[in-house]
Amino acid sequence: MDVKITSRHTKASQELQDTIIAEINKLERFYDKVTSCHVVLDSESLVKTVEITMNAHGQQVVASAKAENLGKALDDAIDKVGRQLKKMNEKKKDYK
Repeated sequence: MDVKITSRHTKASQELQDTIIAEINKLERFYDKVTSCHVVLDSESLVKTVEITMNAHGQQVVASAKAENLGKALDDAIDKVGRQLKKMNEKKKDYK
């Protein structure tokens, strides 16, 4: 899977980027047809925002989360994407 990470108003450390890639790769267990992922990290004054956009077989899954720190926002956004991918997988199984 192709993972792109963009940072706005801040520099993402290599450790943070590695963590993001590891967490995104874990999401493939919910839906294995994910082709690409774009993660946007935004750091305004007190609010940190993470937006994840995943492309999977012609469909797009988008989730964003805001929190006081990037770690919490990342966890919330990954949970949201995971739920959406599970739902897509269930719909695909039910359709057959």
